[in-house]
Amino acid sequence: MTSSLILRIALGFLLFPSSFLFAQNVSINANGDLPDPNAILDISSTTSGLLIPRMTTVQRDAIDAPPIGLQVFNLTTNSLDIYKSTGWGSATIVASTTNLVYVSSLADLPAPSGNAILLDATKMYIFSGFVNISPNYLNLNGAGLRGNDPGKDGVMSTVAGGVLRSTNVSVFIENLAVIPASGSTKAYDFADVTGAQFCNLFSGCSVVEIGIPSLGVGQISGFKAITVEKNYWNCQDGIKVTGNVGKFVALLNYITISAGIGIEFLSGLTINDIDLSNNYFVYPGQTGVKVNAGSSISNGRMTTNMFRDVTTLLSGFDSYSFGWQMQQNTGIPNTRSFAYAYMNGNATATTFPATGTYRKILGTTTLISGQKFSASNNRFTYIGKENITGRVFATIGAKAPGNSTDYTIAIAKNGVVIASPSSSLGPLSNNQGFQIILEMEVELSTNDYIEVFIRSNAGTLPMTITDLQFRVSE
Repeated sequence: MTSSLILRIALGFLLFPSSFLFAQNVSINANGDLPDPNAILDISSTTSGLLIPRMTTVQRDAIDAPPIGLQVFNLTTNSLDIYKSTGWGSATIVASTTNLVYVSSLADLPAPSGNAILLDATKMYIFSGFVNISPNYLNLNGAGLRGNDPGKDGVMSTVAGGVLRSTNVSVFIENLAVIPASGSTKAYDFADVTGAQFCNLFSGCSVVEIGIPSLGVGQISGFKAITVEKNYWNCQDGIKVTGNVGKFVALLNYITISAGIGIEFLSGLTINDIDLSNNYFVYPGQTGVKVNAGSSISNGRMTTNMFRDVTTLLSGFDSYSFGWQMQQNTGIPNTRSFAYAYMNGNATATTFPATGTYRKILGTTTLISGQKFSASNNRFTYIGKENITGRVFATIGAKAPGNSTDYTIAIAKNGVVIASPSSSLGPLSNNQGFQIILEMEVELSTNDYIEVFIRSNAGTLPMTITDLQFRVSE
């Protein structure tokens, strides 16, 4: 407002009769228009705006007995603050079509009902600072939650159970910390029985304690896909996964717990795929990853996870468990399919019904080791889930049962001799000792089995293979 305009307004108040000074309506403008009859104060301008008091949070809080409706612009939070019956809160100054709700206090959220704060499914709630909602919890109801800095923005509660909860809706949270602030509180309790929803705990979703041990990260049950990415946990216990799940992915998480398990798959779990990669488990004692008995996992993969001071890296499964593949994890052997068996001093003869006919070598073999293979006498059955190329090595030792005998060994897959390669030796003299070695590669799928076969190329005298070494490796 120009100085001349201010002067004209002041002169007007002096010249007009006293009855005008006590009028119900006042206008401030540059053209002398009367005020709108429904407005106590009508300010009009096309070149200037209204400037209200500006102050920091400390200065705002120093106002003595602020009346309800008092407004200031908060320089600390860059927000328009209004004093409500419950205290100061940020006003949402956005277009009516926006889905953003800014939260800096409990007053900015819907009113609790029975400790439940039901959020608007159409909104994204953006937290500024740590908001204590005790003794309540947030029912996400499909709403999204987000902070700007997970070290400074978050939600805290002493409620029994999950601070954040949802049922049969998708979950989206990013850059938001949760503080479970009592011994009966956990951060998350999310469930989906529809199999159509997604649970996304994206970058910066921390769970931290403030000196009060809690139930930890909490539980996720169901969902078509669960993604836990770049999270930080520093609490009593890690995450629990159960229900019917499509896929669970945990990557680039920093996990510190004090009494429980970093990632635990519960007995009620049925899941298609698990992918754990580049996670850092750093805490003394405790367990890294646990698979409980009664869980059903179709495929699992662990890649380049690091463990520091963890006592039990894996519980309930290992590198050779059915369906699991593990590579480059600290302290955990890489998954490799292999088996080795032998027999020495065998006395069981192998008979030949006709010259040129392959027969399985008979005798009792002793298994030295078998990973992703089951074994019986002169047979390895592949029980891994992924197709592999197996390198097979077989060597036999025996004495010729007669003169001019001649033999060939080969590998049979599922009872059918693989035509090539094979290995032969002969002719031999009666009682002459000999050895035949064969090495080859075989493509193997789940439940394929391989055996060592022998063929007599001259005569049908029974043959006793006294010694056999048989091994296969991926």
